[in-house]
Amino acid sequence: MIEFRDVQYRVGGISILKDINLTIPDGVFAAIIGPNGAGKSTLIKLLLGMQDPSEGKILIDDSPRDSWLKHNGFGYLPQREEYDRGFPATALDIVLMGIAGRIPWGRRVGDEHRERALSIMQDTGIIDKAHSPIGNLSGGEFQRVMLSRAILSDSKYLILDEPEAGIDRHSVVSFFKLLKELNDAGKTVITVSHDLHTLNKYSNFLICLNKTLHCHDHSELIDQQLIDKTFDEHTRLIEKDY
Repeated sequence: MIEFRDVQYRVGGISILKDINLTIPDGVFAAIIGPNGAGKSTLIKLLLGMQDPSEGKILIDDSPRDSWLKHNGFGYLPQREEYDRGFPATALDIVLMGIAGRIPWGRRVGDEHRERALSIMQDTGIIDKAHSPIGNLSGGEFQRVMLSRAILSDSKYLILDEPEAGIDRHSVVSFFKLLKELNDAGKTVITVSHDLHTLNKYSNFLICLNKTLHCHDHSELIDQQLIDKTFDEHTRLIEKDY
């Protein structure tokens, strides 16, 4: 379980996040939605320990965030991760980076690590690209590689920041189906996304954020009333069938 208690985050006296009281239960597929500049990525960075709250505290499994992070970690897929397409690494090499922090200094990746990585790549549907240079991967393929890397960390939490960015519609739907399968298997999934239609189908816990929380609870429907409250009167929910 993840808890934000009276969390505030300010930069130069300007409030980026304020009065955040949020509990994310284990086992949910949580969606964080809100307009640009709402503080969604900042909320994720606070959770990951990349930034510290100005006030308040964050608890993970009833332990203070920093204490929990000393012995645990998150499976994390960052927003639009940049990479050198000419870098001489294969998809498997990138996935194996997910255990970099767990291998003692001076030891190399073992056969057991490679077998585990390949097994995960099989599950994520990217096994046929295991030995392909990363420069040859499409956007959707690279996202599956990054998800495989996150899963290899063996965290019960998967954190994703706009995983649909830069990939086509078919790949987005396929990717979220995979996330739902991981969630059904026991992973707690927390994703920032602007894809409200896809989230409406796959997520079961909604966090509406615009510098402060507008709601967080189990939700079966992202409707126009919620959109008006979280975004503005210029945003409309249009039904589409993919």
